[in-house]
Amino acid sequence: MKRVLITLAVIAAIIAVYVAAFLTVNHQVAATSADIEREAGTDLPAAGDTLDILVWNVGYGGLGAGSDFVADGGEHMFPPSREAVRANVAGIEAFLAQHNDADIVIMQETARAGPVNYWINVRDRAEHALRDRDNTFFADFRTRLMPWPLRLDHGQALYSANAVSETGLTALPAEDSGIFGVRRRYASPFIRLAGDDNWTIASVHLAAFDEDAAVRTRQLRELMAWAEAEYASGRRVVIGGDWNFQIAETDFPHTTDERFLFWLFPFPQDALPEGWRIAADARIPSVRTNHKPYVAGENYVTTIDGFIVSPNVEVIDVHGYDLGFEHTDHQPVRLRVRAID
Repeated sequence: MKRVLITLAVIAAIIAVYVAAFLTVNHQVAATSADIEREAGTDLPAAGDTLDILVWNVGYGGLGAGSDFVADGGEHMFPPSREAVRANVAGIEAFLAQHNDADIVIMQETARAGPVNYWINVRDRAEHALRDRDNTFFADFRTRLMPWPLRLDHGQALYSANAVSETGLTALPAEDSGIFGVRRRYASPFIRLAGDDNWTIASVHLAAFDEDAAVRTRQLRELMAWAEAEYASGRRVVIGGDWNFQIAETDFPHTTDERFLFWLFPFPQDALPEGWRIAADARIPSVRTNHKPYVAGENYVTTIDGFIVSPNVEVIDVHGYDLGFEHTDHQPVRLRVRAID
């Protein structure tokens, strides 16, 4: 009996040490450039004075039209089925392959295999569709010290068909709360392109569920302070992604109850420096509510995905793609820009 009690005490001590280490490691939110993962492209051309940039939040492969999500007022934490995730990921890969002519592809919530996508690797399929590019990735949500079957590894990626001279990230304020003790590390990864036009392209994914949009507003202001400094150094700056602010006025028909729009806030225009522009498509929504599976005309939809560009960048065209939210709860947006003096 004594031996059994000692064994149980040792097991309990090991578990306690593991839990303490897990919570300590996953409570750290300071992101640095060392957190960037990069596969450098080879023999890529320098960027010219015109760029086509595609942005898409792919919802880790688990938020297709048939999904709802508990954090948005839905009932489920997981997708309807593994088959649904397979269909989502296949659709994401097919769209990326079809639009592989974009110079830069920026993605949010691209994820390795894990429990929330039934161990189907979205990031691998995206990289297959966008192979032979310079590949930069930052994991803003990663369960460190978690064994493989339960590990989560989600983040932002930039795929460039042009030569990249430098990568980095600018750290942003974090939320106090986490999920199962894991706090998200907020940052904006960026790439600087080789070439005479000094392009800097960054990804953004601001907080979504912070009370009164306080955290995402601080994040936005710090991001724009970095962007202004980048512009002042002679760079042409394009930031694309999921702003989690309404960046274009829309009024699409819906039957969604107001209580499911708790996350929605207009973009604070006073955070936009003089001469900088928002480039977004108000004609095609980029996001839907996840309080229920998608039904056109019932779910609230609006535009929160798009771009901000510096004063030395001309917006030639910006347009969204209406995919019926089939593969993810966001829809892609494409931008064409040109360098100006």
